[in-house]
Amino acid sequence: MRKIVLFTMILILCLSDFSFAATVSFSYGLNSYRDPIAPRLRYPINETVILAEDSPLEFSWWNDLMNTRGFILKVYEGYNMYGANLILKEELPQGASSYIGQRDLFKDGQVYTWSLVRVSNDGFKSDRSFNSFKIIKK
Repeated sequence: MRKIVLFTMILILCLSDFSFAATVSFSYGLNSYRDPIAPRLRYPINETVILAEDSPLEFSWWNDLMNTRGFILKVYEGYNMYGANLILKEELPQGASSYIGQRDLFKDGQVYTWSLVRVSNDGFKSDRSFNSFKIIKK
């Protein structure tokens, strides 16, 4: 009888700990298996970008995952990524790993921030990757 009581107490403790852990895991990782990984930026990632005469600015990133429907590229004037500062938004296909931004879009001495979001085949969006840079025109 003593063994049965001890086993019941251990079982109750295990079940209470398990249900607590299951609740935490469930609420934390509800869609984590579907969330695509944020893209890795290649260029520009420097503080300063020098644009030679008549050359565009090429944004590039690693396109290294299979489950990708496309990307959303946004460019903002300044450091703040607010809708009022948005100067460019492009939805790019799954095979894209770069985008050519026209030179006249950028002003000499101005700071810009670009962001990139990966969209999975299921339509889920990743966290955005972003970087700020200052334009110097030559």
